[in-house]
Amino acid sequence: MMNFIFSEGRLDCRSEDGLPMGNITFPAVDERVVNIDHVFTSPVFRGQGVAEKMMDALMVHLEKEGKLARLTCPYSQHYIEKHPQWSHLVER
Repeated sequence: MMNFIFSEGRLDCRSEDGLPMGNITFPAVDERVVNIDHVFTSPVFRGQGVAEKMMDALMVHLEKEGKLARLTCPYSQHYIEKHPQWSHLVER
């Protein structure tokens, strides 16, 4: 199980044991848009779908907050290509 911790412009992911699994930074561009500029998974957890699950959680969060995402991190761009159901949250 993963625990997602949101703070201003950041999502941290921790294991049940409290180990850091990864993070996403998404600083505000303005009151309606955030810039997903970095997705990081700790080396020990790579290849286990952590980045995808963090992005899933972030997209749900942005939708609830009424925010749009600017995708400057290559992984975030790849994620949206694989998950077009979230494309309505991408800044045009």
